[in-house]
Amino acid sequence: MAEIPCGKEHPTIEDAIHHARTNLGGNDVEPYWGSMGIINPGRVVGYQVSARKRWRLDFDPVKGVHVNEENFDAPPSQQKVLHTVKHAVMSDVQVRLYWNKWTSRYGTPGLGILCRKCDNWHASGRCPF
Repeated sequence: MAEIPCGKEHPTIEDAIHHARTNLGGNDVEPYWGSMGIINPGRVVGYQVSARKRWRLDFDPVKGVHVNEENFDAPPSQQKVLHTVKHAVMSDVQVRLYWNKWTSRYGTPGLGILCRKCDNWHASGRCPF
């Protein structure tokens, strides 16, 4: 399913995140961990508002720095909203800095979280045991 633009020009990453959070109608409940191959596993790339609502910060050479808002409770044509940041540096460096900052709150970049339950590192942030 294609993303639809949010219809607002975002001057900063924080503004794009705020708009996505407002649209999702809730507070960030838990981190959303990256799962894209070698790009972001073991890194917090965004946050979930609920099991079916989340946002994540991303970079694409064509779209640039942007926030993906996903609401799977919405009608299918409105489930994926794109919040483009107009004045961001056109590289993934800014995005990776945010991912590292968020991940440092929850674990070690590249390793994930040290689980107190089983004393192992979990890149997904969740204990499988």
